[in-house]
Amino acid sequence: MINYRKIQSNGNNFLLLDNMDLMYKSEDLSKLAIRDCDVKKGIGADGILVLEPSKKNDFKMRIINANGFESEMCGNGARCVARYTHEQGMTEAKMSFETLAGEIQAKVNENMVKITMGNYGLNLISNGFKHGIKYHFMELGVPHVVIFQEDNAFYSLEEMRNIGRVFDTDHDTFARGTNVNFVRKLSDGNIDVITYERGVEDITDSCGTGSCASAVLSSKRYEMKSPIEVQNIGGINRVYFTENDHSVEVLLEGKVFYSGYIQCEPLAN
Repeated sequence: MINYRKIQSNGNNFLLLDNMDLMYKSEDLSKLAIRDCDVKKGIGADGILVLEPSKKNDFKMRIINANGFESEMCGNGARCVARYTHEQGMTEAKMSFETLAGEIQAKVNENMVKITMGNYGLNLISNGFKHGIKYHFMELGVPHVVIFQEDNAFYSLEEMRNIGRVFDTDHDTFARGTNVNFVRKLSDGNIDVITYERGVEDITDSCGTGSCASAVLSSKRYEMKSPIEVQNIGGINRVYFTENDHSVEVLLEGKVFYSGYIQCEPLAN
């Protein structure tokens, strides 16, 4: 049997799989994600978080999206694996782990987890106008389009979903696809963000990297100071940032919760 732990942060929900013995190869993980993340035919999840050994850090985190493709990084997912590994006695409260986007450092305080998201060049932020929409673009571990709703017409969830798909599948502009964030200022230091996630290919309840990209760009637009509280559909992420000469260092904080253990049939031969 395949043993998962169901875990979520701000409604961004995952199946967590311990693969420290490397029993499951990449092809297996892709098949498992497609089968078990399906909300109607499987368990239902935004992706599978996979724990594997690392030669330089406490462990390696891999994120396999619901469509079977591997992503470089997931902020909410990183918080989930940090809490899990600490409570399982695999790591101390302070830890470091490997991702395709680089090293992540985390600190666990009961159900609250704070992680480093990296240092990103401000000169890499770009602006554009495409598909009739004014947007901004930032790589924050993974690609993110940020759309400020005051620059464009107010969108319903269905319109956001359709716009997200149009941008994500525009591979002439975004070769690896892109996440799309719809941002609305609530007050000084507070924004509302709804994110269409590539890989999930739909709007999710929360996106950690999306919260970070939206917060950094909102700090520029609205002259907001750190930290910024980001209201997602599923709850609140808090984004901390420190701007240097030409870059910004970003940290992400939020809560993590479990919902149970789940067993699934092994893959068919």
